[in-house]
This record gives sequence, structure tokens and C-alpha cells, in this order.
Amino acid sequence: MRATRFTALAVMMLVLVTGCTNGKGSAERTDAPAAGTLRIVAGSEQESVVTTIVKPWCAARHYTCDVTFKGSVDQARLLAAGSRDHDAYWFASSVFLQLGDRANALQDVRPMFLTPVVFAAWRSEMTKLGFAGRSDVPIADILRAVESGRTRVWITNPTQSNSGATVLFGFMNHFAGNGPGAPLTQQQLDSPAVEQGVTRFVKAMDQTPPSTGTLMTECLAHPDQCRAMFTYEDLVIEKNAELVKAGREPLLVAYPRGSLAVSDAPLGFLPHDGNDGARRILTELQDHLLSDADAQAALLKLGRRPAAGVGLSLDKPDPEVFNPAWGIQGTINEQAIQFPAAPVIQAALDRYQTRYRRPVAAWYCLDGSGSMGDNDGWTGIRAAAGQIFDPDQAALNFLQTHPQDSTTVGIFNAGITGGSPWTVQGNDGAALRDLAGKVTDYRPDGGTNMYACLQRAAQDLGRAQPGDRKRLVVLMTDGQSGARDRDGALTALKAAGVPVVAIAFGRDADPRQLQEVAAATNGTFVRQDDLVAALRQAAGYK
Repeated sequence: MRATRFTALAVMMLVLVTGCTNGKGSAERTDAPAAGTLRIVAGSEQESVVTTIVKPWCAARHYTCDVTFKGSVDQARLLAAGSRDHDAYWFASSVFLQLGDRANALQDVRPMFLTPVVFAAWRSEMTKLGFAGRSDVPIADILRAVESGRTRVWITNPTQSNSGATVLFGFMNHFAGNGPGAPLTQQQLDSPAVEQGVTRFVKAMDQTPPSTGTLMTECLAHPDQCRAMFTYEDLVIEKNAELVKAGREPLLVAYPRGSLAVSDAPLGFLPHDGNDGARRILTELQDHLLSDADAQAALLKLGRRPAAGVGLSLDKPDPEVFNPAWGIQGTINEQAIQFPAAPVIQAALDRYQTRYRRPVAAWYCLDGSGSMGDNDGWTGIRAAAGQIFDPDQAALNFLQTHPQDSTTVGIFNAGITGGSPWTVQGNDGAALRDLAGKVTDYRPDGGTNMYACLQRAAQDLGRAQPGDRKRLVVLMTDGQSGARDRDGALTALKAAGVPVVAIAFGRDADPRQLQEVAAATNGTFVRQDDLVAALRQAAGYK
């Protein structure tokens, strides 16, 4: 889960550091501080590598390395739109890179390290499923466990996160009958075997958070709700170190044999006027990550496998990192799947939203009190409404409405106001654009009572839902709510079993009230002053 969140940065003039050459012909840096800036936009999956390796390397060379972390969709959109705000793009995997770089704008693209996507579960759960202690777990066995209902499995939303998309294409390859070296084709995507197989698989997921970081955090915080997940091997290694230190049960992993998917962390340069100096810095950084012994050792310590190695096999892996007791295998003698071409990726992700996933009854409770007009909050709401509800913009964000979705928006101040709630059944484009227009036309006014809206949402969602709809409430407020309807709202939400994504906007929002609502409903609390980002993230739970 990986908003608009496109942050504009001023274009900087980059000045190269001159070096001298010693008698052996190798470059030798002078003692003068190097002047140069490299601006990277990276996936959140790279944060530990940036903090541990990249930033210290930049500082040691007196480079300014500005790293902005964005979700997969935002990275792809920035690149596709021709943005020149960054010199380099560092994706988690090639899936969203292909979507964003159809014009082949990136140059010198190189994978920085490898990490396979694994099936991970609590040790007790893996024992129950019969996977503990097994070095060979065919993808068909994992699929049977997932679809049997014997465990509760989470995956990130494939349209918002690289890890989810990577898993999706691994299983699509399986349903298509492909070996690792054969990428999924459009004809196979259209086949009943793939259509029916992936629909069953996706509908077996209990939760689909919009980002890998959110998945890991929430799963570990709610072991009663999340018993197993699909995620990156390196993140399991990182989290297990924390779990063991805290005296908690670790996660065990199984590698889906026969359709193993691997993230390759591609880093590439985007040339534009005035950034020739940035290219040199990036090349140095790539060489450092791929060739420097200390950097390679640091990557291994973080659980990343060398991209320059032979497949996924490691030479004398550190057992404290690649721990066999966690099911981690230092030697993996299997070829990873090949990802399909960009048009097939696009079609598959579009179909996830409109065909594969379970339909959702989503209820938005949006704060329309007077303060939202004073702090530009409603400006963000208007922008988010276009991004989420307008079909054309939603398609750009991979947030399309399913034909069987139900979308309701309620605006509240002292009570539900503005003529809301408004509901759109299905994905009629005109109706959704009209919904976005109604939100845009509203003028903030009055006090704050979020509980009145929550109670109405619980009342509506507590009724039997047609088909196999999931239910979700998205709450956003910028202030402290009156508590008149608090008890009734919490009771109704608990009775209905509806999770709430509770968003705190601005400095006056009371996180305690929102955290209480999220905790009571097995939902999520988000503190975010970028309302477009926050509401897109919330919509990504569908």
C-alpha cells in the first residue's frame, strides 16, 4: 500500500568535483569538499538501505543526496508525466517501472539487489499448515492453504504496492501453466484458467493494505487478525530481529516453488537539462552498491541478496540474518518468473480493481466543519474527491470502482450536513463524477461531531450486503469531536464488524479519539496533512 502527492522541488545546478589521477591510473579525490546534488525518488522499501548505506556514503563524499519516498503508483505517475523534479528513480521492482517508463526515459537502469517474495506466517501457524521445517513448498500447496480458509492471509493491494503486484503475477504465471522463463501473455490473461484462478486467490485474502510497510506494521500488531501474509523476504528478516528481541514468536517463510517472484530494486537515471553532474554521482552510487565490499556486506546484513551474484544463492550466508530456523534459505536453486510486458501489466492491474477483487461497500465520513475552510483542509478534500471518484483520475491511480461496489459519502459538522449522504451503486461514470461534484460544491461550516456520521455509516453497513461485498469506513477530521454520540457509534461499529480507517488532519485533530475508533474496529489510524495522499491511501484498502 505503494496522492496529488507530487512534491515540486526547485531545479538545482549541479557542480562536479574535479579529481586527479595517480600514477597507477586510478581516480583519486582531492581533499576539497565535493559540490553536487542527486535527487532520488524511491519506494519506501528502500528506506533502510538509504538510511544505512546511501546517506553515509553521500555524506562521506560531501554530496547532497535528497531522497523522497513515494508509493509505487506515484513513482510511475511522476515518471510517465515527464516530471523533472528528480534525477533518479529507485523502484522496488520492475513492475511499476515498466508502467511508468513506457517512453524509455530512464537510462543506466541497474538492479541494486534482489529479494524474493515469500509466504510468511507465525511459527505456530506454519506448523499448523504443515509448512514448518519444509525446504520445498510447491506453489500449489500454498494456494490450497490460502483457499482452504484454514488461515487468515493478507496481501498488499497489487494496484498500489510492488509486493502485491509481484505476488499477483507469480500466481498468474501458475494459473497460466507457465514455467519461470515464460512471461504471462495477453492471451493467457484473457483465458478462463487465469481469470478464475486469480479471482479465487484474491477473494481468499482477508485484508489488502495499500503498502508493504502498512501490511507489516498492522499484521504484527494484530496477530489475531493476520495469521499469514505474502511479503518480501528481507522485511521478514528485519521484523524477525525485532520480534525475537522483544521475546515474541517469529515468522517462518516458505518460498512458492514453481512460480517464485523476485524484487530487483532497479535504480535508473532520468536525464534532463542541468543534471549531468547528478549522473556521475548516481553512477558512483550504483558502482558502490554493486561492487564495494563494505556496501555488499551491509546489504547482506539487511537481508538483501546481491544482484551481481549467481541467481539467489549466497556464499556462506550469515545464519543470524539468513536464519534457517526462520525458514530462510541461503541457497535457492530456482529461476524467478519473468514479468510480462507493460500492456499486460496494465491490463492485469485494471482487472484487479474491476473484476478480481471483492466488491466493497465504502462509506466516507468527511469533516465539513468551519475549520476545514480555514486551514485549507477542504481544498485537499476537493482534490482527493477528483482523484478517487472521477473515473478517469481514479484509473490513473489504479483505484477504479468495481461494478458491484457501493460508494457513500457523508459530510458532517454538528451532524450530517450538506444534503449528504450520497450513494452511488456500481461504477456508473456520470454518477461518480456527480458525486465528486457534490463534494466539491460543499462549503465548510459549523461544529464537529464525527460520531453522528459514524453511527449512520454503521447503521447502513450493518445491513446485509449483496453478494460478497467487504465493508469499509473512511473517517477524516481536523478537530476534536463532540462526544454526544460516541458510545452509540462505537457500539454500532463493533456490532457491524466494520473496520475504520481514521485520518487525523492538521494540528488540532485529536489523535486519541481517532485511535480509539480504529482500535475498536480493527481498523487503521493515519496522521497525514496531505489529504489527497491520505484519502488515496484509505481507498487503497479496497
